[in-house]
Amino acid sequence: MLAQIAVEATRVVLILFIILGTIGNVLNLFIFTQPTLLKSPCTLYLLAASIDNILVIYTTLLTRLLANGFSIDITITSNAVCKLRSYVGYVFFAVSPYFFVLACFDRYCSSSPLATYRSWSNKKVAKRLIIGAITLACILYFHMAIFFEIQSGESGLSCNCRPGIYEIFWRIFYLIVMCILPPFFMGLFCILTLMNMRRQSRRIRHSLATGNYHRTQMDRQLLRMLFIQVSTQLLCILPTAIINLLNLFTDIDSDLFNFFSQIFILTLYVSYS
Repeated sequence: MLAQIAVEATRVVLILFIILGTIGNVLNLFIFTQPTLLKSPCTLYLLAASIDNILVIYTTLLTRLLANGFSIDITITSNAVCKLRSYVGYVFFAVSPYFFVLACFDRYCSSSPLATYRSWSNKKVAKRLIIGAITLACILYFHMAIFFEIQSGESGLSCNCRPGIYEIFWRIFYLIVMCILPPFFMGLFCILTLMNMRRQSRRIRHSLATGNYHRTQMDRQLLRMLFIQVSTQLLCILPTAIINLLNLFTDIDSDLFNFFSQIFILTLYVSYS
């Protein structure tokens, strides 16, 4: 009963996420490519995140919808497809949160009273960091192309990590890299940015008096948009982090736990929609 509910929920929710996510991210691309916003390096990170979200929707979300919602699992057709989808899908899946981390870092640098830090908030640095984040993700997740393969279990064939030591490594790796580090650094840089903004309140008032009103307004709008995105990321990642912690330190195998595992993974997809 619970398994069927999870299947139906997955089918309906993922279809909505794919439709709404496509519309939302396309609108983001339109907004972030406006000349006024493109002047800010922070916009480049948000633009990169929107592009990556679209890639996630049509690699990870679509294939999961076909597999879990309609029993059409392309990853079990061959080990090559299994490895490729796992590797590429998780690389796309991983970089978007770190683009938001970089956006938070950029706002921290931009608001810093130190000229050295402020100099890091520029489009040239942003482009390099975006390329660096993608390259690092490709390297960090390369082990998936080796150790993910078609597994045979009670429920049939599935594309999963190799059981044993690697499975333990994978759970710890995913928990740290995907569930712990992004929220931690997002929260850290947001707090540091708010502290910087309080310290420079006098300078902001001076900029308003000297005619830099529009620049200050744009920075505030970007920061507000970023905080909304970060809050969404934190709320979406938290349930998945809890489930992964339980999976790592306990051996729960019940219909109820499996049901919540499938439902909570859907919350993670909200941040890509």
